[in-house]
Amino acid sequence: MFKFHKTLDVLTLFHSPRSEASNRVLSALKAANTAAEESASAPAADNGGNAKKQVFELDVVEGPMTTTQLRSVLDYVGDAKVGDIVEGARGVTDAMKILEGANNADKLKRPIVVDWNNGKVVLGENQSALKQLVESLPKS
Repeated sequence: MFKFHKTLDVLTLFHSPRSEASNRVLSALKAANTAAEESASAPAADNGGNAKKQVFELDVVEGPMTTTQLRSVLDYVGDAKVGDIVEGARGVTDAMKILEGANNADKLKRPIVVDWNNGKVVLGENQSALKQLVESLPKS
């Protein structure tokens, strides 16, 4: 009998190494994934019988966000948040034009964490929202 293994949820961090906030978010995500990996490898008796935490795949993107990715992110957070994602954007069309232009990577306000599998986004360095996002991942 074959058993199919669940694929890992993918969290994408749109990251800027020049940003201290983005570096702190990257460190927090790496720490959360390490803790989840340790939890997954520990016997149930060792972790107090608690459910194992979900290990996730972390995708770090330093380049520009594509217009398709922007559209998906805006579907998750709402078009009213476009200015919180793309600097100077007053609407979706405006944001897409900015991202397609020169130096578009600098116009993306980072960090942005996206849970593509579950349609959730954390904008900026909101540590409590980030923790809630990681904890909301389906457990194995």
